[in-house]
Amino acid sequence: MMEKVSELLNRICELVLILVLAVMAVVVFLQVLFRYMIHLPLFWTEEFARYCLVWASLLGSAVAVKRGEHIAVTFFLDQLPARWGRILIFVAQLSVSFILAVIVWGGVKLVMVTSTQISPALRIPMAVPYLALPIGSTVMLVHVISSILSKPKDNPRSPS
Repeated sequence: MMEKVSELLNRICELVLILVLAVMAVVVFLQVLFRYMIHLPLFWTEEFARYCLVWASLLGSAVAVKRGEHIAVTFFLDQLPARWGRILIFVAQLSVSFILAVIVWGGVKLVMVTSTQISPALRIPMAVPYLALPIGSTVMLVHVISSILSKPKDNPRSPS
């Protein structure tokens, strides 16, 4: 069950990530075009691109967690017997789960605090860009919990 939820969330994240990056590229292109070719800079493009980058970073991190593609130093882990390696990975996953839960909690508080603040250029609630933190962290948490609950693989070091 958790694996299906993780797969669905990952697919949604991948699609939203593609959309956000494409829109960000178009907006940055328009920014350059208007500023240097038309000499009429758009005032909102820099802020919009920054918020897109925040969302892309958090959603991209969630996709990387699902694929097991975050950077890792495995020298010590590779020296251990497989059983100890699985135990160490389990402890690491529990630690990451705790940290992500704290980030989700803090992100929700941040969104609530900033819900009445308005962004300078776009005039949207600051909760919109900050919402990337609890959403991205929640998706990462689901992926890590799904990995913990899934059956152990033949290779304990394989990504979830």
